[in-house]
Amino acid sequence: TPPECPFCGEAAGRELEEHVRARHGHLLGAPGTGNGEQLYECPMCSLTCTNIQILEEHVELHLEEHNFSEGIDLELAQQLQTEEDERQRSEEEKREREEFKKLQRQYGLDNSGGFKQQFLRNMEREVDRGRMLPFEYHKRKADMMESLASGIDDGKTKTSGVIEALCKYYQNENKDVRRVWLSAGVDHFHSSLGDRGWGCGYRNFQMLLSSLLQNSCYNDCLRDTTLIPSIPKIQSMIEDAWREGFDPHGASHFNNRLHGSKAWIGACEIYSLLTSLRIKCQIIDFHKPTGPMGTHPRLFEWILHYYSADNEGSAKVVCTSKPPIYLQHQGHSRTVVGIEEKKNKSLCLLLFDPGCSSQQMQKLLKQNGDGTGLKLLRKFVGSLKEKQYQIVAVDGVLSLEEKAARCRASQVLTAEKIP
Repeated sequence: TPPECPFCGEAAGRELEEHVRARHGHLLGAPGTGNGEQLYECPMCSLTCTNIQILEEHVELHLEEHNFSEGIDLELAQQLQTEEDERQRSEEEKREREEFKKLQRQYGLDNSGGFKQQFLRNMEREVDRGRMLPFEYHKRKADMMESLASGIDDGKTKTSGVIEALCKYYQNENKDVRRVWLSAGVDHFHSSLGDRGWGCGYRNFQMLLSSLLQNSCYNDCLRDTTLIPSIPKIQSMIEDAWREGFDPHGASHFNNRLHGSKAWIGACEIYSLLTSLRIKCQIIDFHKPTGPMGTHPRLFEWILHYYSADNEGSAKVVCTSKPPIYLQHQGHSRTVVGIEEKKNKSLCLLLFDPGCSSQQMQKLLKQNGDGTGLKLLRKFVGSLKEKQYQIVAVDGVLSLEEKAARCRASQVLTAEKIP
């Protein structure tokens, strides 16, 4: 590249000296050294030179220094950007790990122990806070260990007789209920110190099973399950269903292991367990609202048909042979034990919630005439506004061939969707 004039930047080539003298001599302006020598001033630092070549070399040093400095700044900027990218990536990975651990804790997949460990920890806290005496701690611990060894629920969270009390109440109710359908006898089970916060699915299965065990139609397929199993036993029963080949996709979500964990279960696990016991059931998916304001009137209509299809008649109170229905939505599940039809044709579900204590349920056994206690059970269309619901409904017994066919089908299981 031809040398450029340090004053105007014009390429001057070998004629740089002549160019500077001719074009910019007035800028050099220095009168000389007194002995007739011409002086040249650096336009960048005002240093005077006696030779145009010296000035040129001097200016080039400035330019090299400037380019070197720019190179250092660029390299530093790139280094800082790389460090910033790595920091952000590290923070994002940390957030993802924390979110994953949070989800694991939320769904009981964090290897923090299961029913037994939580039961003992919660009892120890009760003792520390003075809410439980040491002798009571040791007694309940012994009872819990016996329950775990036998695989049978200890019954300490069970309330029986509520369905019978409801039947009696509705016989005398004359205000606004036109008809009511009730499931066959269902015991209520609520969460305990060992499963609080994650055990609703297991407790609802216990409620469903309590009704099936009172129905002679299911004696054959339940001959090995004559008493209500404990939650750890139910976990082992679901694992047995997975080993038979039911729902391998769902099993992989839990790494094929439930026992000893606080893992939440849902409609698919209930379906797999019931089907493995040769109990005929189906999953119905109400995957979007079907009414105004995010409501699900089709859910209520389906449940009404479930109870009333084989129970036509003029009786106001219909105590059916229908088992209760497992009702699931995001984060919680409950058990449908009946449905009311009001005189204005509106519908109201009757739900057993594992979150209700024995003390609350006991009040229903002493139901007064005004029915205020039923607020605990009643859910109108406007009360169920989750984005979607799933139900598991029981309807008979499977043959061995039907069970095998459903096992194969469950390997690509998709719930029936109500449009």
